[in-house]
Amino acid sequence: MTTDLSIQWKRDDYVSISGTIDEHSNFDALLTKRTDILFIDLKDITRINSSGVRKWVNVIEKLQDVELHYINCACPVVDQLSMVPEFIGKKCTVESFDAEYVCETCNNTQIFTLVVGYDIEPGLKSYIDGPEKFCPKCKNKLEFNHNPDSYLFFLSKLSKKRKK
Repeated sequence: MTTDLSIQWKRDDYVSISGTIDEHSNFDALLTKRTDILFIDLKDITRINSSGVRKWVNVIEKLQDVELHYINCACPVVDQLSMVPEFIGKKCTVESFDAEYVCETCNNTQIFTLVVGYDIEPGLKSYIDGPEKFCPKCKNKLEFNHNPDSYLFFLSKLSKKRKK
């Protein structure tokens, strides 16, 4: 069962997208407002399939003159950012993204939203781990629950010139 895609404009320069990005996704609403800068909140994306990736890349190409800022990228979005270079447009910046951590002591799983340039540095050649985080339940150090070199690969393509 798929969750329909929802596009909600919060401001003229800020849109929130939620649900599944797949062959049924319609991104026409992203093309209705003309702005020089657009913040795209991707926190509530639950799944992306290969057809959805194609549709996303096509709409991003149509927005090539707009400065895009991806914020709150959910884990399925981060997977695509690192696997499909075109998922990030030419004038696009990733501002923040989700990363899953697990506590090996109490088995707690926690998702943190990491801010690029504050929690984690962009532009490194490789990443051996995510930022250090601690379990809110038992206070022990959490383990990054991804392969850092592949999950964080998109960061190596981002500029090191970030505001802190």
